[in-house]
Amino acid sequence: MNKINVKNIHPQFKISRKSIRLLVENILKSEKVDSGVDVILVDDKFMIPLNRKFTKRNKTTDVLSFGMKVDKRLEVEYSSLGDIYVSLDQAKRQAEEYQVKFEEEVRLLVAHGLLHLLGYDHKGKKEENIMRQKEKMYLKTSSPISPSPFHGEVDSRSEVSV
Repeated sequence: MNKINVKNIHPQFKISRKSIRLLVENILKSEKVDSGVDVILVDDKFMIPLNRKFTKRNKTTDVLSFGMKVDKRLEVEYSSLGDIYVSLDQAKRQAEEYQVKFEEEVRLLVAHGLLHLLGYDHKGKKEENIMRQKEKMYLKTSSPISPSPFHGEVDSRSEVSV
């Protein structure tokens, strides 16, 4: 398995990087993917310009995923699937709104972003159901804390994969 990097650059919030790393390892292993990934935990101050640049939305978001582009002409293979940015400020607000533990909300956002990197999406109802089922399963099977924080069938996640 390739390297899984978890970096917290939020100035205040602390979170178990080990818990996130174990979640990512579990998902990659279950999906039979031998690649690394970078998870960057940020604040809204960092996320707003990132969201503006890549989605043209001048506001924060909970999670953004950036997949590595493979250039078949150059036959380049990357050891990383890409980067997942999670706003801990937004995760905190959502945890309060949905009445779940902060760390569990962060883990849900990481799982959501990683599933996007793996090619899952929620544009149609069928695709959304598949993605939500996988989120529930992975959070349940790799949770060091408590049952999944999944908030129900309809979720207002604002993540975009670019």
